[in-house]
Amino acid sequence: MQPATQLKIKTPTGLSDRIRWLRDYYFKGADRAWTNEQTAWTTGTPWDTVYNEMTYYIVPETYMLQQTLRSSFKLSAREVRLHQDFWTWSLPERRAWFTREVMVEYLPKELLPGDLIAGGRFNVQSSLCLNKKESKEFDRMILGKRGARALVNWFHDHGYGNAGATSGHLIPDHERILHLGWKGVHAYLVARYNALSKRERKGQAGAQLRAMMTSATMARDLAGKYAAHCRDLAAREADAARKAELSAMAENLELVPWSPPETFWQAVQALWLNHMLVMSDENYPGPGVSFGRIDQYLLPYWEKSLAEGMDREFGKEILKCFWVHCNHAYDAMIRTGNNGITAGYGQLITLSGLGRDGADMTNDLTYAILEVIDELSPILEPKPNVRLHRNSSDDLLDREIGRAHV
Repeated sequence: MQPATQLKIKTPTGLSDRIRWLRDYYFKGADRAWTNEQTAWTTGTPWDTVYNEMTYYIVPETYMLQQTLRSSFKLSAREVRLHQDFWTWSLPERRAWFTREVMVEYLPKELLPGDLIAGGRFNVQSSLCLNKKESKEFDRMILGKRGARALVNWFHDHGYGNAGATSGHLIPDHERILHLGWKGVHAYLVARYNALSKRERKGQAGAQLRAMMTSATMARDLAGKYAAHCRDLAAREADAARKAELSAMAENLELVPWSPPETFWQAVQALWLNHMLVMSDENYPGPGVSFGRIDQYLLPYWEKSLAEGMDREFGKEILKCFWVHCNHAYDAMIRTGNNGITAGYGQLITLSGLGRDGADMTNDLTYAILEVIDELSPILEPKPNVRLHRNSSDDLLDREIGRAHV
């Protein structure tokens, strides 16, 4: 009888002390000094709704806990001090201001030792910001006899399993945001608003644009908080190399994401803050909010920084910090076992593929990212997809076939 084949789980390879510590620290789970667990935030009104169960109808495991989750998040929610004009604003304006206030003014700002990317906390359950009348109507649609909860449970009980849909499942236009910076987006929104008539400004169009202008400043203000934190850490840092890194991070954050990045490090920092702010608004960790063709739109910054002297391994070090950050989306379920590492939320990236003229788009950044994945694995996020075609290079095929057999 032939002995059973012994298969070994892949182990990380070639990690620097920095990345090994960050990766190992992530897998300490709930034993970490701080985590990105969900925190709840309320307007403080007795009718407030914090947990939007419709977001979680895509997760049948939560159905038996619908009322428990609704009640427990409200009970644990921390009150946000509201602007004096808060209840005079439209719902989009209320929601935009509230999310910005939580992310910028209330959530702690931390940085792990050695980390090259700032932005740690974003898993929140924020108030729906409904007034009393809106809340009554919302509850009717959710909790009524023919409300969403009853219908979802009916479908589930009759064998449909997953009877919902969630937010997310999109690829933001990161290339455009990096190119313009939020400063450019804000200027575009202001121009659109100024072009409205007085009547339009008082209507839905004006309210929506005002909310979007508030949201457009969120990344700038959050980056400013992290820049100040990096400068504070640098002032107290004894190690000269780390002090220089922290000072460089502060300079990066004082530029991006408000202005367009000038270096690869700045581009990755901007990409991460933009991504985590999308997730903070979703109130659902890692809801299929993906990065798209990351090796294409980050390539100009990669090539420019290499030409200006960036060490290729340091560029990979930046990417590895980014990879670890993506996995912290799972801190939302960190106390339910295994750090959520078997969950299927999904923050996907796409590599290689064809260009508009049919040319193969594989490049040095494609290979650098594949190296990062290979050296860090096993680690879940972000989930890579490689586009292959008849003109894919033998080198790319060899690397992918080799990875598939690890």
